[in-house]
Parts: sequence; C-alpha cells; structure tokens
Amino acid sequence: PNDSIDIKKDPIKIPIASEFGKKDFLVPYEKHHYNIEQSSDKRGMHSYLLKVSPLNADSLGMIWKSRLDSIAFPGTTAIRISVSDWWEHESYTYSPDSLYVSQSDSLFSYYLGYRCEVGVTGYLHTSWWMLFTWEDMVLLVVLIVGCMLLSFIQEYVVKILRRLFVKEKVVVEEKTVVIEKEVHVIIEKEVPVIVGHDHHSHIYQLEEGTYFDTDSRMLKKGDELVKLMPQLAKLLQGFLDAEDYRLSNDEIIRLLWPKDDGTSDKLHQNIKRLRGCLSQISSTTIESENSTYRLKIPISSGKSLLK
Repeated sequence: PNDSIDIKKDPIKIPIASEFGKKDFLVPYEKHHYNIEQSSDKRGMHSYLLKVSPLNADSLGMIWKSRLDSIAFPGTTAIRISVSDWWEHESYTYSPDSLYVSQSDSLFSYYLGYRCEVGVTGYLHTSWWMLFTWEDMVLLVVLIVGCMLLSFIQEYVVKILRRLFVKEKVVVEEKTVVIEKEVHVIIEKEVPVIVGHDHHSHIYQLEEGTYFDTDSRMLKKGDELVKLMPQLAKLLQGFLDAEDYRLSNDEIIRLLWPKDDGTSDKLHQNIKRLRGCLSQISSTTIESENSTYRLKIPISSGKSLLK
C-alpha cells in the first residue's frame, strides 16, 4: 500500500489453511502496512519460523539497549511482544525493564508473519533532567544565582546612579528660641477619668452554670475556662443561632470558609475539635444526623443571650 495515494484503509482479507482448517483473517490496515516484509512469501516464512522458534523479548531488549548505548543515549528501554493465535487470542511477553512501560512512551510497533500475528512494541523512558548537558546545567545555575542576586544588584546600581547624577541640597533651618514664663500650678484634687465604650458583650447560656462569651471566645463554668480557636468559636455561635441548633454540611462550609475553600475533611476535623472542647467543661454534645450536625443541649436548660 502507498500512503501517498488517497485509498481506503480497509482491513486486508487473508485466507489461510492449516491443521486447524481453513479460515479468513481480517488484518487491520495499520498492521498490514507496518509489517517488516511486503512480500507474501517472506511473511509466510516468518510465520513458520516464529512458530518453531518464537521471539524472545529479553534478547530483543538487549540488542536495542546495546545499540542505544553505542550512541550514549541515557534512556531506559522496554520491549513488549504480542502473539495472536489461530483463534485470535493475544498473549504478551515483556523484557525485564517492563516496569517502565506504564511511565514510557510507545515509540513504534512493527509486525511479522503472514497475518501479522506477531507484534513488537518498543518503549522508551527517560527523565527530563537527563537531557541537559553539562553546559546547560552550568548556564541554568548561573541564571538562578543571577535571579537571586538581582535585587542586590539593582540596589547597588541605584546607589551609584544617585551619587553620579543626584546633587545633595543643603537646607539650613532657622531656629527660633522662645522664652516662656514658668507658672506654678497647684492641683487641689485629682479626679480619675474613665473612658466608656458603647459595646455589648454577647454571652450564650448552654446549660445551667455554663456560658459561652463570643467576644473572648471563652467557655466558662464557675472557675473553669476553655478558650476556643476563632474558627471553633464561629462554628459554636453558628449552631446557637441556627434553628433547632442544626446546621447542614453545606451551611457549615459556607460559614467557616466563605471563599469556597472548605472540604469535608476540614469540616469533620473542626467538628471533632469542638466536641473535644465542649466535653472538657459541658455535657453539651454535637450529633450527626443525615448530612447535618445538631448541637444537643441538656433538656433542663436552653440557650439564652445575655447582654
């Protein structure tokens, strides 16, 4: 077949008679085109020889690697051989370096045999940094060091330019001396002044004797104090402000991560931490119910907001 002519690349029909009977095989055009021999007689001879003495992937791999070593190529090679039997079931063998097949690019596939039943595929794997020569590496190091020193070089150049082109201007300031009279002041009574702030503290009552101060992020019970991290305090206040103390997973994510960078793992971690803080000072718990979480406060008490 000639690829330069616009022809239909249909499968090639090949009739074969063997000890298993007669059968028509449909060989894909690509296999037929990439057979190493175009002569039908030589293809038939290959079928016979490869049946008597199959190809060895290890031997082919060694030959290919030795040829690449002769030109000092740094890559790692791998060979795969596929064989299609009379019933068109394919079996595969690999060279010892087949570990690299999943990381490599398939460079070529060639076929042998009358019905192209034997296929050989070569793979090549190499790291990008191995393509650099010593000259390239030296140039790369110089470039990185130059970028790191760029700010220092710029500052040094600016100083030189200022010395050369910027004239210093001397400014003489006149000082005026003012003589003030010394006056003795007697303070009869000192009155302290207290600055007041128009600020209201929000305090929630979780249960009898247990309170949560949103401003200080503090859980209080008598003399016991537990300070919450900002995100945990925001989560607890969200539960207390919610209806029936219930928040869905999406509501919690929107509350704690308004920039849409929250994940389920972060959500579960914050719920776990808040549970741990509550357990240190209160019998209030957090229960999970069908993709939602609910703050469970003992029945004997309810939430209240004190100002």
